[in-house]
Amino acid sequence: METQPSYRYRVAVVDDEEHNRILFQLALREGPYDLSVFKSGKEFLESLATTPRLYHMVLLDVMMPEVDGFEVCRRLRADQRTRFMPVIMVTGLDDTSYRIRGLEMGANDYLGKPFHPLELKARMSALLRVSDLNDELKEKNALLADDKVHLEGLVKDRTKELEDLTLGIVAALEKANEMSDLDTGLHIARVSRYSELLARAINLLPELITKITRFASLHDVGKVGIPDEVLKKPGTLTAAEFDEMKKHTVYGYEILKLAKGDLVAQNIAWCHHEKWNGRGYPRGLVGDQIPLEARVVALADVFDALTTRRVYKNAYSLERSREIIETEAGIHFDPTLVAALRLTWADIVMTFNSNSEA
Repeated sequence: METQPSYRYRVAVVDDEEHNRILFQLALREGPYDLSVFKSGKEFLESLATTPRLYHMVLLDVMMPEVDGFEVCRRLRADQRTRFMPVIMVTGLDDTSYRIRGLEMGANDYLGKPFHPLELKARMSALLRVSDLNDELKEKNALLADDKVHLEGLVKDRTKELEDLTLGIVAALEKANEMSDLDTGLHIARVSRYSELLARAINLLPELITKITRFASLHDVGKVGIPDEVLKKPGTLTAAEFDEMKKHTVYGYEILKLAKGDLVAQNIAWCHHEKWNGRGYPRGLVGDQIPLEARVVALADVFDALTTRRVYKNAYSLERSREIIETEAGIHFDPTLVAALRLTWADIVMTFNSNSEA
């Protein structure tokens, strides 16, 4: 036996003939229905403007003066409040064209006169079940939307916390890097800016460009683990000393991994001395095996090293440094990034001039 709902459905009966209205009332006097009866389509439409609670269903006569059932149905479907209100059109007209027109106007079902009360109830029950399911779905979607907004807020807050923590770690590691290395903070600033320009020139996603710009400064953070006699040696390193120096890439990776730093930062520290031809270190990666962010910073780092004086070498001119980079396309550097250096050359020069140590 079908369980009746614990609430009552609000049903509008719209018919210009009194005996039809009485028949509807008699047919539906038993059941979960609250009937509101209207003598015309015009009266019904006017009532909707002041009705605080809409109807669960409309039983609508077709042939009525002034405003017929077709027009009533059309207006219901044109109104945001009533566009999904179930409508059963009831008529004694046995012309198929009328049925088709009613369905085209948005009626959900059609019932012929004279009707049997059981058929009327059966058709109403079927539509009301669908309407109940739609209402339940809307309610659940609204709850899900609220939950989604709440979760998005939590994620946004947590992301901000992690970004702030990451920036704090970056600042601390940058400071440690400056204190342990002979290079100045200007080297860090230039490499970050060069990296940003290259990343933009090859049209990387904005999020990745931001990360590369932010984390390029950590490329040599592993040098905090290199002994001063090696790190600050003014002359050429011995083979053993160079092997020790190479370890800064692994040290940097391990530091950032331990600090739960972003994967982009880890890749930059670990792989910025890899070479396109596979003869770099520490892993000997080849071509696209090298993370793109590390390839970007590698070129930026070498270009800056070429253009600035070190205790063991003089600075090359900007043009000469660019020529050296170009001869290493496909050998040391990703050819696409070498082309990007040419594309963004004016900005590279401007960055060098505004961050010069001279």
